[in-house]
Amino acid sequence: VLRELGVPFLIGTFAVVLMFQANMLIALFKDLQVQSLPMSAVFQIVAYRTPGFLNMTLPVGMALAASLAIGRISRESELTAMRAAGYSIRRVLVSVAAFGLLVSAAAFYNSERLMPVAEQRARKLETQAALVGSGPQFRSNVIVNLRNYVVALGTVSTAPDGTIELSDVLMVERPRSREIWLYTAKSGTYKDGVWTLRDTYWRQFSGPRLLQARPGKDVVINERISVQDFFTPPDPSELNARELREAIARAKGIGADTVQMEVAYHAKFAVPFACLVFALAAPVFAIWLARSGFAGVLLSVVLVFLYYNAHIISTQILGRNGWLAPWWAAWLPNVLFVVAGFLALRRLE
Repeated sequence: VLRELGVPFLIGTFAVVLMFQANMLIALFKDLQVQSLPMSAVFQIVAYRTPGFLNMTLPVGMALAASLAIGRISRESELTAMRAAGYSIRRVLVSVAAFGLLVSAAAFYNSERLMPVAEQRARKLETQAALVGSGPQFRSNVIVNLRNYVVALGTVSTAPDGTIELSDVLMVERPRSREIWLYTAKSGTYKDGVWTLRDTYWRQFSGPRLLQARPGKDVVINERISVQDFFTPPDPSELNARELREAIARAKGIGADTVQMEVAYHAKFAVPFACLVFALAAPVFAIWLARSGFAGVLLSVVLVFLYYNAHIISTQILGRNGWLAPWWAAWLPNVLFVVAGFLALRRLE
């Protein structure tokens, strides 16, 4: 059974990835002034986006592989021989589930280790390639995380000389003890890695108690960040689970809405697990329709599309609007498909 799964899994996965890559190339050639860019930059963008494509296509490859493999051995009566020898369908599907578990582990490694770095590099390269060159030069309510501080900015705008103008600055020093330092400033600037805050007022707290508060001099911090971070905050896909968990904790600390980030955090685990879900559900329907040729495979493709539509509805609508808790919003499609698969398997046995 494992031998039957390998080839269709590779073909199904990479065929869908190639389709995504081709679509992105077409979009880039339409949107970019290609003559003003090295072609290597275009192909690098596609390469950096590929781990993100894999995050979506590994479950598709698993569904196709399970349907093709189990559909073939069922259609050619090998499954009948196995059952005549005393093996249940559940026992046959253990091998498929083991393969699905390995694919889920690979998908999680891709989502946790490869995709965040690749997405960051793709965004940086797209910015350099002027894909977002016409993006906003003014933004309000910006939060920037520095090494030792969390900075909340009322407005951010770009001056003609490239200086970033800041206003209504609130800067909180990351606590190293019970004492917390909080700075406010009416205005400031950022240029070439240097932050300058003017007309500052600082406060020192120990737990809930205010120890002292007074006006201060201009504050200068040397820490370089990407200017694009002011105008395009990092997407959750650019963060691994630990970084996203820390971002949620920081946002909660300043009273910001974290529902979307929490849903994205749980989805980092739920989407890779979908590979195991399809390893359990797809073969059952393939056995039902084995005598109908490739109908089982087509049904598996339909199952994948149903899953992703359910995932979008659950995470982007139900979860984002608070109608479902973040954990349920991310995992509900998996739960539904696992239950449907086990009910279908019970009836099949």
